[in-house]
Amino acid sequence: MDQQHTSSLLDLHARLLTLKLLPRTGWLQRGMTNVESIAEHTFSLVALALLVGDQVPGIDRGRVLSIALLHDIAEVLVGDLPYSARRLFGPAAKHNAERLAMLELLSGLPQSQADEYMALWNEYEEGQSREARLVKQLDRIEMLSQALAYERAGSRATDEFWDGIEEGWSDEFPQVRSLVNRLIAEHNRLRGQSNGTVYAHSAHSGNGAEAFNGYAVNGVATGEWVSG
Repeated sequence: MDQQHTSSLLDLHARLLTLKLLPRTGWLQRGMTNVESIAEHTFSLVALALLVGDQVPGIDRGRVLSIALLHDIAEVLVGDLPYSARRLFGPAAKHNAERLAMLELLSGLPQSQADEYMALWNEYEEGQSREARLVKQLDRIEMLSQALAYERAGSRATDEFWDGIEEGWSDEFPQVRSLVNRLIAEHNRLRGQSNGTVYAHSAHSGNGAEAFNGYAVNGVATGEWVSG
């Protein structure tokens, strides 16, 4: 590695470190404090990708982990945009801004390395491979797991994240469906403990389909799900 590429790599890593400081804004908008950072979300997703991916026959572990690590790094420059902001300029503008951010962030790497990372990022954005689609599904699972963590800590500001949650899951990965069912059951258990009732998940026509296509529930998203 020559001196220029060494400096560029260290510069990129220093920029990626800022993801430790940037909060997931969807939680902040719900009045929560000490919320997870983008980096913490990414670590949690990568852990899920390893654990679940190893139980899916034929999945390329390295590809899954690479996609999970790369999926939100554009937020170094664009931040974690909440749905309340993203809805004003639409998914195409968001995608283009993140693509430009990726190109800028990767510009100091050797061209072949930068091209590979851009291809993996595009693969995730467009759901081109089984690995990319698995990471997209797990990104939603991670959001639900984090919502449950806040509920266990006493938050009652997460109900909207569960509206219509039965919709939008692919049959491609039965392992993911099992996780969804378990998370919903735990959410219902917590709600039953708090108010003596079982929370009923509603499937909203129109809004539900739009929500899952856009990775938001009732107009709420974070990262690629709660505020991404």
